[in-house]
Amino acid sequence: GRPTVAPRRASRSAAIAAMSDIHYIVDRLNEPPFAMQLSLVAFDEKSPFELLEIVNSIMLEISASHSANLRDETPEATANRMMDFLFKILNYKQSMDPQHFKNGLLHGDPNIIYPALVWMLQRRPELTTRAYLARFLVSVEIPEHMFGDEQILEVYQQYKDLQEEFKEVHRSSERSKSQLISPGEIKKAIVQMEEDKEQLERKVEALHAKLSGSNNFDGMLREASALRVEQDEQLKLQDRMREQRGHAYQAEQRLEQLKRALSDKRAEASMSDIGALLRKLEGEVAALSRKANEELPRAIAAKQQRHDELQQVLSMPVGSDSDMRAMMGHRQQLQRSVGALEERKRALASNPDDKLAMFRQQANLVAKKREQVQARLEAVSRDRAVVDNELASKATEVAALTDKPVLRGDDFRKYANEVRGRTAQYKRMKQELGELRGEWGLLSRTLAVLTEQEKGVSKKLSDAERKRGVSGFAQTEEQLQKVSQQKAEVDTVKGKTLEEISQVVEEINTQIKENKNRLAPQIKNLRSLRTRFGEVEVEYLDKKGAYDNTKAGFDSEISKLQAELDEADKDAQHEESSCHYYETLASMERIKLQRVADEKAGRSLARTGPDGSITTYKALYERKIREQEGQQRGLRDQQKSLKENHEPNKVQMQLFRDLNKLLRCKVDMQKAARTEAAYMAAAEEQDSNVLSLGDD
Repeated sequence: GRPTVAPRRASRSAAIAAMSDIHYIVDRLNEPPFAMQLSLVAFDEKSPFELLEIVNSIMLEISASHSANLRDETPEATANRMMDFLFKILNYKQSMDPQHFKNGLLHGDPNIIYPALVWMLQRRPELTTRAYLARFLVSVEIPEHMFGDEQILEVYQQYKDLQEEFKEVHRSSERSKSQLISPGEIKKAIVQMEEDKEQLERKVEALHAKLSGSNNFDGMLREASALRVEQDEQLKLQDRMREQRGHAYQAEQRLEQLKRALSDKRAEASMSDIGALLRKLEGEVAALSRKANEELPRAIAAKQQRHDELQQVLSMPVGSDSDMRAMMGHRQQLQRSVGALEERKRALASNPDDKLAMFRQQANLVAKKREQVQARLEAVSRDRAVVDNELASKATEVAALTDKPVLRGDDFRKYANEVRGRTAQYKRMKQELGELRGEWGLLSRTLAVLTEQEKGVSKKLSDAERKRGVSGFAQTEEQLQKVSQQKAEVDTVKGKTLEEISQVVEEINTQIKENKNRLAPQIKNLRSLRTRFGEVEVEYLDKKGAYDNTKAGFDSEISKLQAELDEADKDAQHEESSCHYYETLASMERIKLQRVADEKAGRSLARTGPDGSITTYKALYERKIREQEGQQRGLRDQQKSLKENHEPNKVQMQLFRDLNKLLRCKVDMQKAARTEAAYMAAAEEQDSNVLSLGDD
């Protein structure tokens, strides 16, 4: 009977899982933004069309593109739209056949719809972001033969560039949002600062009242204020020093990297031995392979373990309303306890005679430093995340490099010749750049000298014009020359523009004619294909109608057979349960009968006691009864002895207590007598030690 228990347990566990899914779905649908006010019974009685409406409403919250009315849409179009959104946009994973999933979706199968609802409700914020990004990042499918057109290829490349730009902008936007502080945190910080302000005001008032009567109070206050300012300035300088040291360390690291890269490049440029260069490249490939095969798998395994832990947390069952209410009550109780402790803390802090004020101030300074260190730690963590992303991208590049073959033989010699040629070209261009820079310096110096000379000549010319009474003549003439030159340039540009436009128009007309001549046979072939397509489409629609009718009949028969099969399974499970129940009862009765037979035959026990061996439960219980009776007689004798000796013992204890009191009284009297004698002796000694003066 044991193998038949497993299916029943599996079916019971599946029913429990489905019930927990229904609880979760109803709880989420009763919350905003849905607020459907459903009960478990009402949700369970939903028709297939109503379940599809619930699915569509959840998809509408995730993406605004699902605002269509299901009554105005065909079931085929509804199923296709929902499946495309689930599988292509949201990346919903399931192992079912797509056609079977589609049929179950249209017929409202709970085994298909409930898991999809749970999955979407659990990940609604994440899926909303994914649906928003999919509007811009889902690639447009273009046939391969259309990429032969240069205009289409150019537009498609612009489309890809815009997608990359959108990714960068979205990443920067998410980083900015993550770095923003929420209004709730700002309010908490303001409330905390107001409480700190009130506490400081009380401390200041207490200290002012305590020190107002002391001398030189104003001077001490100025010195304390100056000390506090200097301490704050010292903290700022220390933070700035740490920041500058960090920048200096980063600059040194960057300089070392650049030096190493420069030395490597120089070594490669001066390396004439192909074997050494090949060994160096093989060493780099080995290092990259080791990194790809050892370090990156460990990092990926760690990330996978973290992912599994998060998945386990997400798969945990959601608490019920009673659990949430209990947790809220516990939270309120803790908040009240924290409030009481804070009141006690403020009461202790407002005490002017508190000697721990200085230490509390130091503790506050340490707490502020800790918060600053925490902020820096978060910034470093963000930088580390960026570096991890860069490392992941480099890892993908390394993985791509490992797939490329290593150059050998003639290919490597060809590559080495290309490197030498580029190196020679680089040296030649570098020399030319140095010559051009020298010439540019000479020309700059010449220009500066001529500018100085021109200023002197202009000054002399303006003096001469002023003496002749025609001041500003040279400037006016220069402006007229500039205006005429600009007019000539504009006329030249206009002429060039008109020529370019006419040339472009001619080129476009030529391309149009060439494309028409090139596409004429294809257009002719397309017309014949359209005619053939119309005929095939009519035949396809006829056969599809016959197929749909046949499939509908088969589906109805399958549904009836499935219902009969379910009913037979229920009956079989009930009979199996009854059979196992009666088998268990029979086993229990057989065990009882066996015990009775063993008891009668004296074989039920095999124990050895102090008075011999015991073979039956009857003998065992009789021996235990005798032991209990013996213990009862001993306890009765002990009780009788206690009753007889109780009164004499009580009188004796009272006498011992009185004796103890009497002795304590005597000891106290002796101590008092000694204290009085010592006091009298001290008084007599003080009277005898009086300084007497003479009359003269």
